[in-house]
Amino acid sequence: MMSYESFKRKVLREFLNYLPEQYSDCELEIRKVPKVNTCLTGIVVRPKEFTGSYCSPTFYIERMYEQYLECGSFEKVMANQAIYLDEAIKFLPKDIMNIDVASMKDKVVFQVVNTAENREMINLCPHRNFMDLSVVYRVVTNVDSDGVSGFLITNDIARVEELSEALLYHLALKNTKEIFPFKSERIEDTMARMMKRLGADDDDVREAFPDADDIPMEERVYVISNKYEFFGANALLYQEVLDEVANNIGTDCYILPSSVHDLVVLSAESVLDSSRLADLVRETNTEHMRASDRLSDSVYYYSIVDGSLNRIATPDEEVS
Repeated sequence: MMSYESFKRKVLREFLNYLPEQYSDCELEIRKVPKVNTCLTGIVVRPKEFTGSYCSPTFYIERMYEQYLECGSFEKVMANQAIYLDEAIKFLPKDIMNIDVASMKDKVVFQVVNTAENREMINLCPHRNFMDLSVVYRVVTNVDSDGVSGFLITNDIARVEELSEALLYHLALKNTKEIFPFKSERIEDTMARMMKRLGADDDDVREAFPDADDIPMEERVYVISNKYEFFGANALLYQEVLDEVANNIGTDCYILPSSVHDLVVLSAESVLDSSRLADLVRETNTEHMRASDRLSDSVYYYSIVDGSLNRIATPDEEVS
């Protein structure tokens, strides 16, 4: 079996040989492709004489190598990947090969990511710091009930399209809440929907939460997400969204980043020791969350008085 580096070199040398003749005037371009909490090595097939922003199906060396380790055949992996690439290109819109990001400014949105886990991504992108998190930017090309598609705005794209980080932030501040309208609901309602997806009926839900209406306002727990339940933790950037939930509860609040897709909010007066919340978030991330869905092990504190949001330092950080 080849090592990963040997496999990678062989792919770059030979992959074009597996493609149909119409790709004879193409070349392979290698790209670092940032993903949430990881970064993959992407390969793009592009015309040799093409200049400007370019979009094409991307395949990943790491995933191809995993397939190679499973089947033991380099030729089989290359042949399957070539078929996939050729078919994927046939279904691309004709104008997608030359993306004009400047014409898609109304599609620029935020993405909040963990700074420590995404340093490679952050170095490749326009970004700004936000406590222990970073704000990066994406262009959304499609969003519907089946999912969300789009691409990350890298430094190269921003430079070609003359998009400053300040402009991206301004655009995303407006677009994110319009494309992904935020919503908040009691955690019992969130859990009830999850139960129904798994086949529970109304009687099952009522039995699971018999006293939900009797819980005092200041003891109620809320979940913030958005219409599509996709990157709902971006709500951290909107004071008005946090303020609405805090006012429902009526006190200062703790905010737990349960994933990149949602936030859990509860009254600060209902918790005696915030370090226990940090333990809960850490345990959830470690034992119950996919790596790509993790946002942070931190707990945040929202003040209902002045609308400020701050990260709570852990006991270890306070000592140091």
